[in-house]
Amino acid sequence: MDAYRRVMFLAPGTPFFDRIEAGETDDDFGSVTAGTPDDWSCHTGPEWTMLTPHGFRLPPQGWKIHVSATGENARSVLARSWEWLVAHRMAFKFIRSGQVLQRRNGKYGDRGASGKFITVYPEDDTRLALVLHELGAILDGEQGPYILSDLRWRSGPLYVRYGGFVARMMTSERGEKVPCIEDPDGNLVPDRRGPSFRPPEWVTLPDCLTEAVEARNAGTLRDFPYRAEQALHFSNGGGVYRGTDTRTGTPVLLREARPYAGIDTHGEDAVARLLRERDCLRKLAGLPWVPELIEARVGHEHHFLVREYVEGETLAVRTTRDNPSSPKADPDRTATYTRWAVEVLDRIEAGVRAMHERGVVFGDLHPGNVMVRPDDSIAFIDLETASTDLTARQIHAAPGFAAPPTHRGKDIDTYALGCLRLALFTPLTNLLSWDPDKLDRLIALVEARYPVPADYGAKVRADLAPPGTGGIEEAGSGDQDAGSADQDAASGDRQTASADRAAAVARGILATATPAREDRLFPGDTAQFILPEGGSCLAYGAAGVLWALGEAGTEIPAAHIDWLEESARRSTAPSPGLYTGMSGVACALQRLGRTDAAEALLTAASGVELANDSLMDGRAGLGLAHLYRARATGDDAALKHATVLAEQVIENAAARPPRRGESGLLRGRSGGALLLLRLHAHTPDTGLLDGARELLDADLRALGWAVDGAEGWTEGAFGARPTFAAGSGGTALVLREYLDLRDEQRYALACETVLRTALDCVPHTAGLFHGFAGVLLAATRLAGPADVAEVERCAATVGLYQVAHEGRPAFLGLENVRLTTDVATGAAGVLLARTAANTAPGTLAFL
Repeated sequence: MDAYRRVMFLAPGTPFFDRIEAGETDDDFGSVTAGTPDDWSCHTGPEWTMLTPHGFRLPPQGWKIHVSATGENARSVLARSWEWLVAHRMAFKFIRSGQVLQRRNGKYGDRGASGKFITVYPEDDTRLALVLHELGAILDGEQGPYILSDLRWRSGPLYVRYGGFVARMMTSERGEKVPCIEDPDGNLVPDRRGPSFRPPEWVTLPDCLTEAVEARNAGTLRDFPYRAEQALHFSNGGGVYRGTDTRTGTPVLLREARPYAGIDTHGEDAVARLLRERDCLRKLAGLPWVPELIEARVGHEHHFLVREYVEGETLAVRTTRDNPSSPKADPDRTATYTRWAVEVLDRIEAGVRAMHERGVVFGDLHPGNVMVRPDDSIAFIDLETASTDLTARQIHAAPGFAAPPTHRGKDIDTYALGCLRLALFTPLTNLLSWDPDKLDRLIALVEARYPVPADYGAKVRADLAPPGTGGIEEAGSGDQDAGSADQDAASGDRQTASADRAAAVARGILATATPAREDRLFPGDTAQFILPEGGSCLAYGAAGVLWALGEAGTEIPAAHIDWLEESARRSTAPSPGLYTGMSGVACALQRLGRTDAAEALLTAASGVELANDSLMDGRAGLGLAHLYRARATGDDAALKHATVLAEQVIENAAARPPRRGESGLLRGRSGGALLLLRLHAHTPDTGLLDGARELLDADLRALGWAVDGAEGWTEGAFGARPTFAAGSGGTALVLREYLDLRDEQRYALACETVLRTALDCVPHTAGLFHGFAGVLLAATRLAGPADVAEVERCAATVGLYQVAHEGRPAFLGLENVRLTTDVATGAAGVLLARTAANTAPGTLAFL
């Protein structure tokens, strides 16, 4: 879902993630509100226009009605609904513009919100029945996406669900803010909006809905000869399922398409794409690279394409697991993988040529759309963007595999094939769309680490060449960007040059500041628009960026500090987290000299209930924030608060084992161990060290380290990746602190293993949490005096990720889709890591 979430913030006309509505000026349904009666109130927000008759008070919750619509009939549906609702003095809201409606019904829209155009708020069951019967009759026959979370009323566009009428939020068990309603005992419970109609168990169904429930129960797929058994993928346009033909027992794949939903940039819905895939599969019938089409049919209003189920795994999964990316990996293993990859690419090339000979262009070739069967033969899947028009533009493409706008038809597939030749060895092809000069460096990286054929680079260049040019010429000297020249200078010159480059990164960050905006100061990951303190927090917001700039010795404008303080002051329901909430902002303000604001903020954060023990947004993080204040001010109360939180972390760890996903520094038990180690520095107590040891052992086990047997990572263990947030890199940083206080041979071995992996790791992205910056930070902290040259070589790799924005260095965030400047995913995290690499050994540039 994270990838889909990022797509929702790909605002046009900017290299950064942003709210799409920030650039919208249209209000094409606003003409309707011009006739709002004087005794009604009207309020227009980013997505909705709300109308309420004077004297009407919305109940906190109840049965609400949604009216579905498409871009074509929305204006007519709204006009007729408006007339009836105003006449009956019924509170309602509607999507304010066609752009917003298109986005909600779009391919990357929220499945739970798709189709919801008008929301009506009846005060009671009598008024509910009135709306259904009278407005339902007026709108009967109008089309719109089926609203998955609701109960449909007859065959028209009206749908019903029980839920909140006014916005109320609660903290879920996972620590997330979610909408809520109240149960009969007065307890707040989540207002669930899943993909099916499931009212709360304690709610009585009104008599007027009996007819709709009976119709729903009668509308099953009784004559549908396939049984869906496992959901493989969901999108706003439908789902993909592994199933069985109930007549023969044969495994099949079912692709579902919802009418009027999943609208793409060409205005086509999911059904149009499914029918195009059906037609292409028919043209490609009999090719060994293409699954067999069984049939396409309609079931309960949704369309289904049924085809052969391909056993195996995607090329993306296979390469991620099997690629021995380290140059120090076993040479035989590397050679075996290389031979396999080259042979698979030859099969893919043959398959693509065969498709072209049949008059079909794939149009979306990437590792996730290629299946590798158990016998290593390949099959192309997901042909919904395939086309029989050999002159057509590309409809859709995965990041890193999109052809330039100059490409048409077959050339689109050829370009993607060139990207595949790189991606099977180094998945950084998305950098090419930002800096085409990266091509030589990527090819050089592949040729240096893998025994590819002598003509491999030439094949890549030929595939990626502009149509009709015959290939891209090889640059004579290769790519010389920031960082790559560091190795060529003397030690003193290297430090000076590296410091200059870090200063350039800092200037690039400052140049992106937008102090006039209230939601963010610096552009970052999409989380800054989703989390309550996203624009100001340490991980994704201004606090982290200003912290990094301060660590790098950059002069910070007072207006930026003012912005952070004012943003914190505006928060009405602060979350306490260190990296995602107010305690982290308090630390940043403390460091920036705003002591009073920091104290008030930390006090407020400490009064909010915590949902977990993590460093990211739980007790360990809040405890470290209190320790930071205690060190800075000598505040005994802060030290006591940290002690209480540490005791809670120890008690909770003893009460239950780690859950799935709870591993690594930010979400695992290493964060709690870090709190205990830092607390030990204030109040020496061997019990704290014993507790830290138990937490570290639990986290190592969760990461895949064989603590109780032969040391080392188990096969395929996630912890083998030396990344900062969830891999072994962040945990090793805490192990290193423990080793400074106690000798533990197992931990020393783990640290050495992580160091050797980190020195040769080339992650998919540049950021601190999940990318190269975190790996560099781990390598810097774990390295000894004999490793200085290796760390400098590792640090030089940062140039591979650097691109230019307005003549200044910049870095791409997660998925390498947009530029970000935050600590977690972007330039500020890179700046922190480089600052640590340039300072004295042992410096640790995080709290």
